[in-house]
Amino acid sequence: MRNKIIVGIILIALAFFVYSNVASQKSAPQASSQSTPKPISETDSPQIVSTKPDPLDNAIVSATETIEITFNRPLQNIGEFKNRIEPKIEYKVELSGDRKTAKIIFEKPLDLGTSYTLSIGPDTKFDGMGDWGQNKDYHFRTITYKGI
Repeated sequence: MRNKIIVGIILIALAFFVYSNVASQKSAPQASSQSTPKPISETDSPQIVSTKPDPLDNAIVSATETIEITFNRPLQNIGEFKNRIEPKIEYKVELSGDRKTAKIIFEKPLDLGTSYTLSIGPDTKFDGMGDWGQNKDYHFRTITYKGI
């Protein structure tokens, strides 16, 4: 009986030791596999660095979701962010404080089960760079309502 108690205590101690090591590994900061982004030089061309949702192309979005496009350079102003959405729907664009993120906010909920195309035109202008010079299309859709 005494041997069983000793074995039980050893097993409990071992389990505690293993659990402690696993828990500390989960909470320890992990080294990032990504390197630090290099600073933007005056000659770097404008690029899209992220979208929300990510990825935006072929995404399924909610009817009230705000779409965000983030660039590596600041846009000149809202009027120089040349964009359109097909089929046509009312929306407004807001820029973040650093003018690198354009937020597309829909005035009314998007139609369910509908596919949309967001186009960013080549005449979009960035600080110190002039026209972007390329066209970028994103295709996304809303969920289809199938009833209850």
